[in-house]
Amino acid sequence: MKRLEWKDLLSYDVFLCDMDGVLYRGSSVIPENVDVLLHLQRLGKRIRFLTNNSTRTPSQYRERLAGMGFDVGEGDVITSGVATARFLKGEGIRRVYVVGSPALREVIRAEGVKVTHRTPEAVVVGMDPNFNYVKLKRAASHVYTGALFIGTNPDTSLPVEDGVLPGAGAMLSAISSASGRDPDLVIGKPNPRIFEMATYDLRGSKVLVIGDRLNTDVLGGRRAGFDTLLVLTGVHTLVDVERLSLKPTYWVENLKAVWQGPSTLRL
Repeated sequence: MKRLEWKDLLSYDVFLCDMDGVLYRGSSVIPENVDVLLHLQRLGKRIRFLTNNSTRTPSQYRERLAGMGFDVGEGDVITSGVATARFLKGEGIRRVYVVGSPALREVIRAEGVKVTHRTPEAVVVGMDPNFNYVKLKRAASHVYTGALFIGTNPDTSLPVEDGVLPGAGAMLSAISSASGRDPDLVIGKPNPRIFEMATYDLRGSKVLVIGDRLNTDVLGGRRAGFDTLLVLTGVHTLVDVERLSLKPTYWVENLKAVWQGPSTLRL
């Protein structure tokens, strides 16, 4: 593990970039990272955005990213919700109970899968700001009686301006505790599936995964065979590197810390 240098960034063709904790915390943009990534994109570097947060659709994320100045194509945003919906369709699963946001239900329905609380084949769990006892009871009961138990991602929290928000992992833990079963499958990072989905058309490119979480961004990037960069603007710190025994290829306080470009860059 080494501290990132500017020449290291320039050696990569493609960046697979997390959003929460890298581009923003809650509603607040992290300019130290965003402005440098915008400059790299202007240099011709390819940026694709991978998020475990399933509370927005890809089009909603593209709109937010465009508002920051990024040039974002149709396939440049992949969420754990989209990856989960494609998995359900590929496995022929047609009826699911969803604990999650309206955006998660929307992307699942878009793949032709029915969202219902009556005799579902699977229970799908994402971050749900309206999680409550009724949802916990329904989900745990379906899992207990044999429904496939699928998590969109394992993130227990998301960084915001004043602390953290409980993530999908917190809902998964509650349902697992109540049902007595661990999830059968977690689709998002660190599962390499989402990284493969993001790079299927980029064979031969040199790829760097950028994220703020060791157990999802760094671990998932490593499992997919890519170099990884931990930025210390979100959840994990250098202390966590030793505690979790997960070493990224590089680390850096923020991307501004290694900036060696023109002085006209807005930072």
